[in-house]
Amino acid sequence: MLTLVPTTHAATAEEQVIIKRRHLLKTGALALLGPLPPWALAADNEQSIVLGFAGGLGAKLQTNISFSSRDGALQAIEEANQRNIVIGGKPTRFSLRLADDQSEPNFARITANSLVAAKVAAVIGHDTTDTSVAALPIYAEAGIPMITPTSTGRVITASGYTNVFQMPGHTDITTGHLAEATASIVRARRIAVLENGTQLGAALADGFIQNLKSLGVELVTRDSVTPKTSDFNAPLSRLKSSDPELLFFTGVGPQISAFLQNFQRLDLRCKLLVTGGGVNVEFPRAGPYPDGSYLLIHGLPPEKRPGYAEFEKAYRSRFETAISAYTMFAYDAVGMTIEAIRRLDSANPKLLIAELHKMKYKGISGNISFTSDGSQANPPYTLYQVSQQYWRPIKTYGG
Repeated sequence: MLTLVPTTHAATAEEQVIIKRRHLLKTGALALLGPLPPWALAADNEQSIVLGFAGGLGAKLQTNISFSSRDGALQAIEEANQRNIVIGGKPTRFSLRLADDQSEPNFARITANSLVAAKVAAVIGHDTTDTSVAALPIYAEAGIPMITPTSTGRVITASGYTNVFQMPGHTDITTGHLAEATASIVRARRIAVLENGTQLGAALADGFIQNLKSLGVELVTRDSVTPKTSDFNAPLSRLKSSDPELLFFTGVGPQISAFLQNFQRLDLRCKLLVTGGGVNVEFPRAGPYPDGSYLLIHGLPPEKRPGYAEFEKAYRSRFETAISAYTMFAYDAVGMTIEAIRRLDSANPKLLIAELHKMKYKGISGNISFTSDGSQANPPYTLYQVSQQYWRPIKTYGG
C-alpha cells in the first residue's frame, strides 16, 4: 500500500486517516471521509475525480436494487482506473462517493445537497421515481448531471430540466409495450389493475389503462394498496369477483412476496403481469410466480448483451449481489460519464451535460443515446413468461 508519510516516525492519527483515504481512492472505492488535503493528492502527481452515487443503501436486502446498482458503478470505476486515464495532462483516479437517501424523498434532498457540496462531477442515481424527482432540482441548480440507472417515471424527464438522463425506458414507453403484449401475446380481453400507491405505480396504471383503451381491451376493475402493505386479502377478493383474465400489479421489492402468497391462497385463476420492479430474487428461476405469469423487464437477455460474458465473470469475482438490468445500467452510466470526461479532457459538470446529450455509447446494456429531454432514445426491454419454473424470454423491444 502506498504511504504518504515519512517512514522515520510513526504515523499520527491524522496521517493514518489520510493513508486510509488514499487507499480508497487508489482502489476506486468510496471516499466518504471528506476531501483529502492537497499535499496528499500531490504525492503521486494524481488528481481525483469523484462521481456520486445516491440510493437506498440502508438494509441490504436481496430485493434492494440499490446495492447491485452500486456494485455495477464500482466495477466501472475500478475498470476505468486500470486504464491509467489522463485528464488535463494529469494522471487521474476516479472514485465513487456513496449517499444513502433511504429511498425517501426528504432524505434524497439532504443527500443531493451533500453531493453538491462535495463537488462531484456527476451523480448516478437516485433509485426511485419519487427520490429522483425530489433531488433533481437541486442538481439542476448546481449544474450537475444526474443519470438514473433505476428510476423509470416519465415525470423525471418531462420536468424540463436539461441535466437529467434516464437509462431505463420511462413509463410512457413501458406501458405501451405492456398493452401491446396484453393484446397480441397474452390475448387477454378482461383486465384488472392493482397499483401500489406510489407515483410510479399510479403512472404505470394510468398509462397501461390508456393504452388498453386505444387497443379496444376492456378494463374490468382498478384497485390500489399502500406501498408497504402486506395484506392483499381485501383488494384481491374484490378483483377476484370481477373475473379478470389478466391482473397487472405495479408492486416492487419485498411487497411482491406477500402479494404472491395472497394471490395463490385466494386461488385466483387469472394470469399475472408485472414490470421489472416485480422481478423475484431467484431470477431466472420463477420462485413463487405461478406458471404462465408475465414479466416485462428493462434490458436485453444476457445472450444479446455485447460483452456480457466478460462483464459477468469480472463482476462475480468481485461482488456478491445479483446482476440485474439495473446493475448494467449503473455500470454503463459510469462508463459513459467517464468516456464523456475523457472526450472533453475535463470533468466540468456543465460541459458534461452537453456532451452526454450528444453522445452515442455502446454499453453492456445496449446502445445508449438520449433524446433532448434526457430519455433513452431506444431503451431495451424483454418480455418473459414462466414455463417449467423458469422465466423464459419470449420477445425483446428496443436496445
